[in-house]
Amino acid sequence: MSVRIFKAPGRINIIGEHTDYNDGFVLPFAVDRYVWAEIEESDEFEVISEEFNEKKVFKLPEKSGTWADYIMGVVWAFEREGYRVKPMRIRIHSNLPIGAGLSSSAALEVAVTYGISRVMDFNIDGMEIVKIARSSEVEFVGVRCGIMDQFTAVFAKKDHAIFLDTMDLSYEYIPLNLKGYEIHLIDSKVKHELASSEYNKRRQECEEVLKVLKKNSFREMCEEDLAKLEGVLFKRAKHVLDENDRVRESVEALKRGDMVKLGELLVRSHESLRDLYEVSCEETDFIVDFLVNKDGILGARMVGGGFGGGVIVLSKEGTFPEYEEALKAAYKRRFGKDLEVLEVRSSDGVMEVEGN
Repeated sequence: MSVRIFKAPGRINIIGEHTDYNDGFVLPFAVDRYVWAEIEESDEFEVISEEFNEKKVFKLPEKSGTWADYIMGVVWAFEREGYRVKPMRIRIHSNLPIGAGLSSSAALEVAVTYGISRVMDFNIDGMEIVKIARSSEVEFVGVRCGIMDQFTAVFAKKDHAIFLDTMDLSYEYIPLNLKGYEIHLIDSKVKHELASSEYNKRRQECEEVLKVLKKNSFREMCEEDLAKLEGVLFKRAKHVLDENDRVRESVEALKRGDMVKLGELLVRSHESLRDLYEVSCEETDFIVDFLVNKDGILGARMVGGGFGGGVIVLSKEGTFPEYEEALKAAYKRRFGKDLEVLEVRSSDGVMEVEGN
């Protein structure tokens, strides 16, 4: 078998943070940065990372405790579903920054899942690709993520965001008309050690909310239910309910082309993530506070699981560069780290790269 190459995009979630595992609404789009998976036959399962300059040979069900588990988990998930995957060599390379809130792990899982399905002629649809890729992360690697990241990497459409209901997986493509505007992602270059444990803790707290209220889903809740909660559980529930409302408002703002309103919603989302869901950190707060209320900056918020990672910035075209160097200098003075700024454009979902 000759080498076949597949690529899957990262994603930015415009708004709807920590709602996807609570049966909520999200509004992501895929970005024009990717993970590539080059697949060919081999006598054993080999995975090679160009970024890490590492090669791993694996035999399931053993785990390596490394990046390779995201790939091994895909093979494991296929075989659990009754598919036999022949040994193959999978070479990975990427221009997606790791830990910046662009979901590089989901892009990796989807590129490999889609690639294996095509190479092995498994007749599975996009939703099966999503489910197998997610099973790798949730059940094999052990990160209890929602479904948004893998869904976006599969179903994304260039020049559109996806208004996704994670409860029933119904979705609508929303035109992403950015003429006159730009979206940047700022990588804080910070990933605090408690990120994974606190992420799972937030999930547990949301499950506790449902137990206390005797509800099956946050979608059964209303504002009146908040009065029955207190302390941490009140804060977590209020964020989820309010964030779902912000997603719906953002969809309407995009449809109207009202970028000013969208920017306001981004700021409100960040404040809620900081004060109610408590997943922000000093570094991402600093970036948002520095940019908000600057001329031409419509809004900003942390993205991703939290405790570091990235900040999404919505600005009028050409205005962000006026502040970029000052922000980098101030951040360097405060935290001793260099920011990375990416201008991101929309992309289609996973595909095979033709002509190889």
